[in-house]
Amino acid sequence: MTGVVLALSLWTGGIAGADDTMPTWEGWIVGGPCAGELRIADCPLRYVDQPVLLLEDGDAVPFRYGEGTGIRDVDIDESYTMLVRITGEREDGVIQSVRLDRLEDSPDRTFFKG
Repeated sequence: MTGVVLALSLWTGGIAGADDTMPTWEGWIVGGPCAGELRIADCPLRYVDQPVLLLEDGDAVPFRYGEGTGIRDVDIDESYTMLVRITGEREDGVIQSVRLDRLEDSPDRTFFKG
């Protein structure tokens, strides 16, 4: 299933390698309801099905995930509340996801069902 989600994003230029001409967007994947409150670490796991990319500058940009994109549903689950980089062009205000890179790895996350 292809999903379009709201992303709070920041264009950071290209990355080295094959994708060096594509823009990248860095931020934390959190649930949509947490984005408005700028909550990262304490965002409840129940919002994992409403992922957004939350960035320091607060700009909101939707991005595609799921089948036919570079971000699988399992990538969202594994990267929830972690700093990530999404690579992809922005078309009509939506990032066309080609790749997702996890920029931090923190197995000590605590989630609340709240």
